[in-house]
Amino acid sequence: MTDPQLRLAATVVLLRDTEQGLETLLLRRNAKLAFAAGAWVFPGGAIDKPEIEAAETELQAARVAAVREVQEECGLNVAEEELVHFCNWTTPEGESRRFATWFFVAEAQRTSADVVIDDGEIHEFQWLTPQQALDRHYAGELNMMPPTYLSMRLIAHYQTVAEACERLKTRKPYEVTPVICQSDEGILCLYPGDAGYNIIDPELPGPRHRTLFTKQGTQYIHSGPDVSEPAMDLP
Repeated sequence: MTDPQLRLAATVVLLRDTEQGLETLLLRRNAKLAFAAGAWVFPGGAIDKPEIEAAETELQAARVAAVREVQEECGLNVAEEELVHFCNWTTPEGESRRFATWFFVAEAQRTSADVVIDDGEIHEFQWLTPQQALDRHYAGELNMMPPTYLSMRLIAHYQTVAEACERLKTRKPYEVTPVICQSDEGILCLYPGDAGYNIIDPELPGPRHRTLFTKQGTQYIHSGPDVSEPAMDLP
């Protein structure tokens, strides 16, 4: 990590198999928080300094922090060796709080009856299938930031915990630092591979790799083979 303004963090997409299909746990952050207020997120948080100092690599520190954060935020357990790393998101430059976050997927080792939230930082939780979460997002009932939204779209391709973990083990993790800008369509996040990414010009002709924030929720746009980076929501 070269930027002193960046803080390392870890997030876990917790999964379980149910009669309704594959479900994932979402937590609603306190609407009064300075960062991601009111958003529905996966369990996670900042990596502590002692965890960084004790680890040989950032990935190892992220794994240790991921296990701790899941226990602290929702009372569930995950096995460190079963955490599957599948992407990294870094908060755009210019934001007052910036995180470089490791994203993992893993099976939750307890039932929803054992979820415990503190009613402080976290105010509510839901187990939902990925499609239920996406449908509620489009209906304006469930606010998800782009990393959560795109992770949910990716997980929606899998039917079981085992399939999700095995497939994501073989998928190359992607890394992305969005840039935020305004266009005639609304607010955009541009990603690597978008024609306007490097000069922050959303109108520049060429490949499109971005999310558009609309009244109907987040809209992910990947124009296809002309984009140098693969789509983040496909297996």
